[in-house]
Amino acid sequence: MSYTSFSYLLFTAATVVLYYLVPKKYQWSILLVFSYVFYILAGPKMIVFLLLSTFTTYSGALFIRKLESGIEDCKRKIRFQRAIIVSCLLINFGVLFLFKYLDITLRILNRISGFQFPAVNWALPLGISFYTFQSLGYLIDVYWKRIDPERSLPKHMLFVSFYPQILQGPIGRYSSLGRSLFEEHSFSLLNVQHGIQRILWGYFLKFVIADHAGLIVNTVIGDPKPYGGSVYLFTILMYSLQLYGDFAGGCDVVIGTAELFGITMDENFKRPYFSVSITDFWHRWHITLGTWMKDYLFYPLSVSKWMMRLGKRMRKRFGRRTGTLASAAIANVIVFLAVGVWHGAGGKYLLYGFYNGIIIALEMMLEPSFRNLHNRLHISPDSKGLHIWRIIRTFLLVNLSWFFDVCTDLFQSFYMLGRVFTNFHLKSLTDGTLLLLGLNWKGYIAMLFGVAVLLIKSVIEERGKDVRALIDNESLPLRWIVYFGMLFAVLILGQYSNSGFIYAQF
Repeated sequence: MSYTSFSYLLFTAATVVLYYLVPKKYQWSILLVFSYVFYILAGPKMIVFLLLSTFTTYSGALFIRKLESGIEDCKRKIRFQRAIIVSCLLINFGVLFLFKYLDITLRILNRISGFQFPAVNWALPLGISFYTFQSLGYLIDVYWKRIDPERSLPKHMLFVSFYPQILQGPIGRYSSLGRSLFEEHSFSLLNVQHGIQRILWGYFLKFVIADHAGLIVNTVIGDPKPYGGSVYLFTILMYSLQLYGDFAGGCDVVIGTAELFGITMDENFKRPYFSVSITDFWHRWHITLGTWMKDYLFYPLSVSKWMMRLGKRMRKRFGRRTGTLASAAIANVIVFLAVGVWHGAGGKYLLYGFYNGIIIALEMMLEPSFRNLHNRLHISPDSKGLHIWRIIRTFLLVNLSWFFDVCTDLFQSFYMLGRVFTNFHLKSLTDGTLLLLGLNWKGYIAMLFGVAVLLIKSVIEERGKDVRALIDNESLPLRWIVYFGMLFAVLILGQYSNSGFIYAQF
């Protein structure tokens, strides 16, 4: 069931009605039932893997905590606890590997070994990357004694399977999402109003911006040879709009749906194209994945024995400050290689992660030099001009990375990127070529209108104001004008491709 379908809205409406009709102590049970119905409707066979992730992390967490008082020998207790968590990690990441990475691994082995392993074309369980990371984050938090394990299996099942976010996140934490899921919620007209606002805004981003831009992206990426470097660059800019509108819009639908139940979810985007560095970008883009990687991979990696030894050698050779930065930069590169692998199998995703990791490492290493340069040139760090330049520079760097995300493979990525620098002709942008890319002039006008609205909203929020609060403070007639304006914009200006949200495929 796609989040963009009318059936999703009917399903959610039915869930909301029952949620508030039953006694409050049973509200979470309604969510559990409907979450599993939602997943079963998407593919009943795939429920096995959702249950596997749920049961392994539930039982693993209980066993880890039980060992706290069950074994007095500290070393033996730690050894058993590590064995449990490693087993759970191997099982869950093993399933993820089988579905997302086994096929390409076999193809690589066929090339280098001469054997002919059979191709694997298994359908990917919906949302497997998201619920795997969410459930394993819970297990690791229990292992680190950040939270107590959930004793109720049905409640843990709901935490892993909550239907609005199971397909594309945000990746929730038990310490916040779990508490919100199981609290009793009274019906609130304001919550419903805000939820509908958020869902409408998500559809606006998806249908008015992302799906229009996606027509251009699909046309050029599907057959790039007839076009030159200027069209390729234009296509990447369109992909920026498509990806942001699609992913951020999808998260808005998810968060808005949760608000209908009075449930608060973590934000996943914070105006990423206003970032002043790649580091800042990853603090604003897919925030929950970034914090997951920081908490569960970067920090453990940074304090691991081999990284500590590496840092010690680097500090001895290059000095305390440089050595510390270098070891942190290496850890960042490893983390972003993992981010690339999370996005998909193939060399282009590895390069995408490596590119971001290297840029962030360079930012860490060169930041003092840039600061000294600004001091010498008497440029204030609060300078508006410097701030705008940083935004433009970061936007360009981000768009370079999109070549490794949107193209079909590494060869096409390098081919299109190379043509941007060797075959760039502005004439292609003015001679009518852009109207041959799958989008007519009416579509361009609709998309540009959507971008203008998004830009105005983003500027207001970047200045510290809450657009939702501003709307709430207006008179009732004006509020309804805004609501109906957005609804009609989605219905009249939207491009309906029936493609669903991109990240629902993860």
